[in-house]
Amino acid sequence: MRVVHVVSEAVPFSKTGGLADVAGALPKAQAELGAEVAVVLPAHRSTLATPVPGQPVGQVTVMGLRGQVHQLQQDSVRWLFLDVPPLFVRPGLYSLPEGDFPDNPMRFVAFVRAALSLLANADVVHAHDWQAALVPFLLRVEGQSSPHRPPVSVLTVHNLAYQGVFPPWVLDACQLPREFFTMDYLEFYGQVNFLKAGLATANAITTVSPTYAKEILTPHFGCALEGVLRSRQSHLFGILNGLDQEVWDPRHDTALPMPYSPDNLREGKEAAAAELRRRLGLSPSSRPILGMVSRLTEQKGADVVVAAVEAILALGFDLVILGTGEAKFEELLAAAQAAHPDRVAVALRFDDELARLIYGGSTLFLMPSRWEPCGLGQMIAMRYGTLPVVHATGGLADTVFDVSMPAGNGFPFAPLTPEALVATLAKAQQFLAQGERVQDAQRRAMEQDFSWRTSAKQYLQLYQQLRDGGLGSHG
Repeated sequence: MRVVHVVSEAVPFSKTGGLADVAGALPKAQAELGAEVAVVLPAHRSTLATPVPGQPVGQVTVMGLRGQVHQLQQDSVRWLFLDVPPLFVRPGLYSLPEGDFPDNPMRFVAFVRAALSLLANADVVHAHDWQAALVPFLLRVEGQSSPHRPPVSVLTVHNLAYQGVFPPWVLDACQLPREFFTMDYLEFYGQVNFLKAGLATANAITTVSPTYAKEILTPHFGCALEGVLRSRQSHLFGILNGLDQEVWDPRHDTALPMPYSPDNLREGKEAAAAELRRRLGLSPSSRPILGMVSRLTEQKGADVVVAAVEAILALGFDLVILGTGEAKFEELLAAAQAAHPDRVAVALRFDDELARLIYGGSTLFLMPSRWEPCGLGQMIAMRYGTLPVVHATGGLADTVFDVSMPAGNGFPFAPLTPEALVATLAKAQQFLAQGERVQDAQRRAMEQDFSWRTSAKQYLQLYQQLRDGGLGSHG
């Protein structure tokens, strides 16, 4: 199976969010299962003097611009970097602090067209998010100048809220055929929508969790594309993202004061909690710590947390929050810390080492997201034996099950209100008094398999069904 991923960012080469984590891990896992995998991505670099990874292997001319293709073989994956300096030598991937680059539509149409020129012999082309969503569309309407059987196309939606919507003038600027500016393809309320065109033409559409695949068929989560998605429902599948279980492993995490496994879980977590309190200036205590590592936005439920702070403390929890976001939430949480300096710690920054200490040292991990296509924080927390408290949506609903169940590993709740959150934390507080049951749940959480191997297998099965001409009941 020859698979080509087309994606706008991937670790360790470029990153703004979770898309890069997926693009860095999924191809490697597929290669380990025997697929022949390549990834095409822009050679993002901040200056012309910044080296492009790999070696030059050819040239590309796209939309009047010339560039080079660099190739790097790493982890059994062939990485192809499109180095077109006018497009990708920028101080940011998509934007500056004052807003998005105005030529983004041209940048990513050029990227897609260049990627399509590199697809010789591919069985499957797997596009990710709006930046690559025109891959299936252009394959459908312009074809591929190759004697080989054309590849089947898969489009993964990592977050439906980001769609690549632009004014109609981009049609000519991007050399997109005007006859497809219709409600069946590119047109979206008078604008051009890249993601919509991909959704309408991909052989299969995937999202990053089974529950999110169902949620986006509804007006509440569909971001005005639920009609398009319902029309393609038989081609829509939810495949849960994985987690790099080598990167996130308390047995080897140097950010922790001592490594731990399910065998010495209690000692390890107690040491991490004591160090977390010392590091953040909380009073020494045996009180359970409620940790949160998140953007401080309404999407992540920051408003619900702010409204519940006093009730959380009254239940007997100490609160630790790491992240940045909307100014109003930063200010309200800083005020809560000023009012309770021995029990509330708020670190308004990005800090990977502190994040790891929070995952290890917290008793419970809080993720009250309004929507969450997949979510990684809850998986990471469970790897560290920290039970998640989550709003039951998207991937959170697919991974966190109530501790009262045989496979229980956390505390899902709904609806998303301060009252429901506090009621769930009161239940959790009662559960935490049950000694051995708590450790059983923590061990269950630690021993779950969130590896990318599971997801990679499901994608390869889907590809095979597409190549065989049928979708069956996958997903």
